[in-house]
Amino acid sequence: MILRRIAEHVKAQNWIAIAIDFVIVVLGVFVATQVSNWNDANRDRQRGESYLASIHGELLTDATAIERRLVFWRQVSGYGEAALAYAEHRTLKDGSAWQTVLAFFQTSQIWPYTATDTTYRELTGAGELGLIRDTSVRAALADYYIVRKGRLDPLFAAMPRYREDIRGLTPMNVQSYIWNNCHHSFADGAEEMQELVPCESPISEAEAREILRAYVAAPEVLRGLRFWMSTMRVQGDLSAHDRDTAMQLAERIGGD
Repeated sequence: MILRRIAEHVKAQNWIAIAIDFVIVVLGVFVATQVSNWNDANRDRQRGESYLASIHGELLTDATAIERRLVFWRQVSGYGEAALAYAEHRTLKDGSAWQTVLAFFQTSQIWPYTATDTTYRELTGAGELGLIRDTSVRAALADYYIVRKGRLDPLFAAMPRYREDIRGLTPMNVQSYIWNNCHHSFADGAEEMQELVPCESPISEAEAREILRAYVAAPEVLRGLRFWMSTMRVQGDLSAHDRDTAMQLAERIGGD
């Protein structure tokens, strides 16, 4: 309709009307462009907020998973200290050869961990990291998901040589008993949980002492035990730091 009016005004050489029509067209295009840009920006803002909400939940999941592993590592390290006391000083755990055998075995337990980075990988893979407008938040997320992941995940994925050595020296009937009675695994949501539980001895003290003799007769056991205890210490320190980082970042995102 506007084009027909302009054509009529041109025929009539009504230049004022033509100028008015031109202004109307320009204003219409400008307003339409602004509205479109506003809608795009609003959609981007909403998508960015949706991504941040997902990352917030994943950070809380990480913090919970790390805290569970810290509890687990403290338990494993406690067994390790008892095993080390016997290996170095022949001190039995609770005065029991069986409890000491159990300590050696439980020290070989591991619980792998990987950060939940599904949303962050989706953001970076799609080239949409810019939807998170706060550059300092983007930098903090990159540090957490890239720097942290490269530092901590390999430690949690490590399979200690001590684990192989001690299990190679432990009779299978004893291992089976430990798995059935001294170790508990269960699902908590999407995560597979595990805990180490006290258990009675399935063998005599004399049999347990024979197993202990086999342990200390193998020099690689003591070397591996010391190295694994040192590794768990590093895991614990780094994990506590990353748990705190995840909580702080989640709080920061949640408050934005």
